[in-house]
Amino acid sequence: MKAYRRVSTLLALALVATLVLGLMPVRGASAQAPTATVNTGALNLRSGPGVNYPVVFSVYRGTVLTLLARNANTSWLKVALDNGVQGWVSRPYVYTVYPLATLPVDSSTIPSPAPVPVPAVGTVNTGALNVRQGPGISFPRIRALPRGAQVDLLARDSATIWLKVRLSDGVIGWLNGTYILTAYPKGNLPVEGVYVPPAPQPQPPAYRTHVVQAGENLYRIGLRYGVNWLTIAAANGIAYPYWVYAGQVLRIP
Repeated sequence: MKAYRRVSTLLALALVATLVLGLMPVRGASAQAPTATVNTGALNLRSGPGVNYPVVFSVYRGTVLTLLARNANTSWLKVALDNGVQGWVSRPYVYTVYPLATLPVDSSTIPSPAPVPVPAVGTVNTGALNVRQGPGISFPRIRALPRGAQVDLLARDSATIWLKVRLSDGVIGWLNGTYILTAYPKGNLPVEGVYVPPAPQPQPPAYRTHVVQAGENLYRIGLRYGVNWLTIAAANGIAYPYWVYAGQVLRIP
């Protein structure tokens, strides 16, 4: 009977101890929010996961950040500061032992804003370069630019020979891109104009001329130029008896 009472007493004490332990709060690492520490001199918090997003706050080395989320490839982390500010930081600039792959992926941010385009710049590398109203020498001339003048490159023609440019005073025109130095690939400029080839230049005559002197005839003239005299007669429409006169201008093929 005494043994039975002793066992009952021990069981009752064990039950009470279990209840007491069950009511005590459990403290562990899982109850704490994950954190990271800034490991660079200064770090920008941005409104989204990328350098194109605006800066919302700046923090410095040693600042403790609360980790909230990550982007798909864990290259950017969404964090919170003690003052309530939230933003995104670049992963390489923080230190943490927390397994970042377990953070939730946050893809709710607005798309990254497009970067502001920087105009391509060219420099004139000739003594004087004409700026014209269109892509070709047949267009009226606006002005000439001296060597070293800089222009903004806006567009090109279909053959990438003529470039549309903006001058320092805002005037827009076209110039021959052969005489422009630039690090920007000219072929990357948008196509706006159609290449206008130069107007054909008049071809020089395919014959020489000779003024007949007193005492000359077609035979002697042919010997002088190394051309058969009958060929000279045919080129000048001279028929039998093949007479020529002093002062007559002959075409020599």
